[in-house]
Amino acid sequence: MEKKKKGGEAISNKNSDRLRQELLAKAKHLYCGLQDNFEVLSKSARRPNVKAILDDFAKEAGRDCRELNSLDSGSIAMNVETADKHLGMFDHLLSADASSLSEEEKVIIEALKVSDNLRNVFTIMSKEYDDSGIKNFFDKLSKHEVYRENELEQLYEELVVKGEW
Repeated sequence: MEKKKKGGEAISNKNSDRLRQELLAKAKHLYCGLQDNFEVLSKSARRPNVKAILDDFAKEAGRDCRELNSLDSGSIAMNVETADKHLGMFDHLLSADASSLSEEEKVIIEALKVSDNLRNVFTIMSKEYDDSGIKNFFDKLSKHEVYRENELEQLYEELVVKGEW
């Protein structure tokens, strides 16, 4: 028999303040790791413009990490760029065989995978909590990753599809 959820109660049935703190800590950990991931990918890139974009993503993730560190469990608002619609132009490449791809393609695809995974995690986290503040917070972080994925897909299109670099 399924137990009905009370308003404001988390799916996990954890105390709401404790859960809020745990989710913020998880988001901080993810963004601090994301900075490292983009730095490593930037070092793998050969073209200066790809390096520059990945460096920008690393710096942005670092700012996000620092901003999350400054948030307390009662105030959860971040100022980040978001997108409501994921372009998804190259989703098929996320599971493609990388052996036939150039090094630049591999780097961009790996960056897409990192961002896609993070978007999925934030989407799941937004559903874990009933409180509209934290639900909206993780929804915003998910949309922030949609924005980043769209930028990566546009980079891939310009570099690989159109051959403009």
